[in-house]
Amino acid sequence: MTACKVVHDTIVIERRFAVSPARVFAAWSDPNARDRWDVPGDDWVIAESEHDFRVGGREYSYFGPRGAPRYSGDGTYLRIIPDSLIVMAGTMSDETGPMSASLSTVEFQAGGPGTLMRYTEQSAFMGDETAAMRIEGWTEIFDRLEVELKG
Repeated sequence: MTACKVVHDTIVIERRFAVSPARVFAAWSDPNARDRWDVPGDDWVIAESEHDFRVGGREYSYFGPRGAPRYSGDGTYLRIIPDSLIVMAGTMSDETGPMSASLSTVEFQAGGPGTLMRYTEQSAFMGDETAAMRIEGWTEIFDRLEVELKG
């Protein structure tokens, strides 16, 4: 039996957007919008996706660098409160198998100029990926979300 190292970590990323919570929530719930911003850079693509945005619905994507997608994300929506909260659980894998299992919460709070979005992810990393790498990826993705919201 091969030993597997598992590292548990929690990441929290807060971003303020100059639009309403309803607008930020819509960018998460609309499949076309999500496919535009939910990759960490212009050189990445979503080769395949499924968005069943409802409690119990599945979220799936196959993505990666342009010309060589090799990652998959597969999750289930656990709780959705329009314009306020999304809770989902899922896994991320590459061609060798599972990389992580996560519980993720996205909170949308009105205040100040626009919306404070708080993304919290509690993960079990099962390989070479780290919380720092995940934070870097989400930071780039949320930069793209900001561009989407301005568009």
